[in-house]
Amino acid sequence: MAFNYHRELQAWVVPLLLVGFFAYVMSHSFLSVFEVTADAMLLCFAVDMETNDGTAEKPYFVDQELLTFVSQNNKLTEGRKHRNTRPFQDNEDGTELQPMV
Repeated sequence: MAFNYHRELQAWVVPLLLVGFFAYVMSHSFLSVFEVTADAMLLCFAVDMETNDGTAEKPYFVDQELLTFVSQNNKLTEGRKHRNTRPFQDNEDGTELQPMV
């Protein structure tokens, strides 16, 4: 609007910086709200898992899709742990290199 009323203004840097600043403030505000919402959902999930056991007297209140996602992720993580830890052979403590034969 300033350029329409005042044709002699040629400074394009100031409006560009103002638009960039306001775009940063808006995006930062949106992502902050999104972050707080995600944290609150995960905290509610943790409290639900701690207080309820899934029986008829104390059912889980968490969404079933989130529950299956977390349980599948836990199974994958446990499988990786078991694959990576092999039992030591011949009293190896794993701290020194053994010669190749």
